[in-house]
Amino acid sequence: MGGYYMQLVCPHCGQPVSSENINIQRMAAVCPACDSVFQFEVSESRIKRRKVKQPQQITSYETDEHLNITFRTNFRLAQNDAFLTTAGFSAIFTFITLILANVLRSKPEAALALLGFGLFTIFLYYCLALIAYNKTYIEVSDENIKVSRKPLPNLLNEPNTIELASVAVVRYEETATSKKEAYDLPRYNVWAEKVDGNRQVIVSDVIEDYAVFISQRLNEFLDREDAPDASRLLDDEQTADNVPIPDELTGSSKARR
Repeated sequence: MGGYYMQLVCPHCGQPVSSENINIQRMAAVCPACDSVFQFEVSESRIKRRKVKQPQQITSYETDEHLNITFRTNFRLAQNDAFLTTAGFSAIFTFITLILANVLRSKPEAALALLGFGLFTIFLYYCLALIAYNKTYIEVSDENIKVSRKPLPNLLNEPNTIELASVAVVRYEETATSKKEAYDLPRYNVWAEKVDGNRQVIVSDVIEDYAVFISQRLNEFLDREDAPDASRLLDDEQTADNVPIPDELTGSSKARR
C-alpha cells in the first residue's frame, strides 16, 4: 500500500497550508494567509487508499503544472443504457424515413414529413457518435480541473470546471444504480470533496480500475511539495514530535517556554 499525501487547504480562504503551520498531534492548523485556526481530520479511507497501475485504455501525462488524463468511458456499449436507447430509436426512425422516401414517389406532400424524420434520424446518429466516439478529457492546471468530451462538439454538455483551491480530496464510490442492479462490472463515480463539505462530480459511470486510478492520480497532483505527509506523521510519533507547533495552536504565549 502506498502512502497517502494529504494536501491541507484552509476552509476559510481556500489557500494551501504548509507543514510548519500544522500540528498533527492536535489535528489543528493555522492558515498563513488569513491567520484562521481550524481543526481537520484524516480518515482511514484516506490512509488506506487502494492503489492500481495505470489501465492500458487510459492515457495520462504530466507537464510542468498540468496533468492530462484521457480515456473512453463507453468501451462496453452493449451495457450502456443511453447508447442502447438511442440506437433503438435510430433504427426505428431510419425505417420510418425509408418508408416515407418510398411514399414520396406517389405523394409529394410527404416531403415535409420526410425532411423532419430525416433530420431527426441524423441527429440520433450524431448522438450515437457522441457516446461511442468521443473521449473524456480531464485537464488539470494549477487553477482548476476541467472535464470535457471531445472531439465532436456537444452544445448540450458544456465542460465541467472545478476550482482547484476549493478541492480538499478526490474520492470515488459505486453508483446507486450499479449497486441496485448488481452489475457484473460495477460502475463508479469520481467526485471532488470540497473544503466546504459539498461534492462535485468529476466523471461518472466508469469501472472500478478507472475510478481508482483517476482519483489517485488527481490526489497525487493535489499534493504540493510543501504538503504534510499525513500517513507518515500519523504512523511515526518521532516525526510528529519534530513538527513545529505554532503558538496559536498550543495556546501558549511567546514568552512561555
